[in-house]
Amino acid sequence: MNGAAVIQPAPIPFYTVLVLYLGIMAFIGWYAGRKTNNIGDFFVLSGKAGVVVSGIAYFSTQFSMGTFLGTPGTIYGVGYAGMAISVPGAVFCMILPALLIGRKLITLGHKYGFLTMADYLTDRYHSKNMSGVLGVMMLFFLVPMMGAQIIGAGVIVHVFTGLPEWVGVVGMGIIVILYCMTGGMKGAMMTDVIQGSLMIATAVVTFIVSIVMGGGFSNINHTLQSMNEAYLTFPGANGYMPWTYYISNIVLWSFFTMGQPHLFTKFFAMKDHKTMFKAILLGTAGMFFSATLIEWAGVNGIASIQNIEKADQIIPMILQRGMNPFLASIFIAGIVAAGMSTIDGILVTTTGAVTRDIYQKIINKNATDEAVMSLSKVVTVIIGIVVICFGVFQPGSIFEINLFAFSGMAIFVVPILFGIYWKKATAKGAVASVIVGIISLLLFTLNPSVKALAMGFHALFPTTIIASIVMIVVSKFTETPPQETIDRHFTV
Repeated sequence: MNGAAVIQPAPIPFYTVLVLYLGIMAFIGWYAGRKTNNIGDFFVLSGKAGVVVSGIAYFSTQFSMGTFLGTPGTIYGVGYAGMAISVPGAVFCMILPALLIGRKLITLGHKYGFLTMADYLTDRYHSKNMSGVLGVMMLFFLVPMMGAQIIGAGVIVHVFTGLPEWVGVVGMGIIVILYCMTGGMKGAMMTDVIQGSLMIATAVVTFIVSIVMGGGFSNINHTLQSMNEAYLTFPGANGYMPWTYYISNIVLWSFFTMGQPHLFTKFFAMKDHKTMFKAILLGTAGMFFSATLIEWAGVNGIASIQNIEKADQIIPMILQRGMNPFLASIFIAGIVAAGMSTIDGILVTTTGAVTRDIYQKIINKNATDEAVMSLSKVVTVIIGIVVICFGVFQPGSIFEINLFAFSGMAIFVVPILFGIYWKKATAKGAVASVIVGIISLLLFTLNPSVKALAMGFHALFPTTIIASIVMIVVSKFTETPPQETIDRHFTV
């Protein structure tokens, strides 16, 4: 075992590779900016994304620093049972949204020019209030989600250079702001293709290195058994993964992805239905393959590396201790890619919430698309700076922050699904379901006595049931949207 070994950081190889990689990302952003001609290009690539771009961009945006740092870090303390955190969900996280909402969103997006989740909800419920509610929620929950990614950059820089974590936070933040500000969704999706490919390579290499470091599967399992037999069985060390939490994770990371605005808008970017189904096959294969391997590496790391400063460091430390510094730096760029691909998608989406959903639709209804484009660049910088500050102060672990933010946006599954499948769903019912849903989520998450009522399931389970009941009851007693609106959404 090399748990006690101290490996000195190798900053020169790391800086060399990282500067080259970030330079390529910045160039793509600049190039995409030159090809971005209108607001449709900026937010959804004007609905022209093909199979490869759609499939890889969806899964690389879904995968994040949480997948490559936070989740393996959590599994490092749990064992094999921890792999149930996201691996089963990865199989369904594109399939379920595509089957339940994807076809309709592509058709509506192309026909009516929808660019954001708020575009769809505002039109379906015939209410400008939906834009405001969604915009505020996105700022409240998606800024922390981006913050979780940027914290990961700090962890990586610290492990590979010994510098304070804030250096990585600030550096990554500046690069992402620059290419999102110039290229919008075109820049984000073009970089996502490179980043997604690099993520898969990183997962494969890290898994192989972790096996070699542990002396092979047999030796790793023998070591885990001698350390703590719970590492090899359910519910894992400290009883972390009871069956209720296992079921929760499958549903959480698949069904509830429909409520994530940065994933929702990917359907508006897809060229057509045929593209969507091919992209599902590509994206699902990439997600399941890479999630399984990177999480398994977290288990293998228990046997070979102990006494680390922070559990989130386990994957960078496997690469640092098991590979040549230059090679390790190349593959660590895959983890940087995981964070950047999530931040860029969320940053463009959040910018859209402020400029289109709040400014253009509520504050200044006469604002031109050109004015919104100009404002979007300023807003991108402002939100980016807020995210950098969040990353510097680090209010929690990557996994905890990511889970909280994901859960908050997941509440929008209720107005989305009711909007698509129930003609009598009303705007007041939708707004009420979201507000009550958020309050319920906070209570089931933060209040121990209320949390006990969930009987071990994730807070989103009872929260979604309550929000759905509120949607039905309020809709029954409030006015439905005009028949013209209903026809527009239910005859496609």
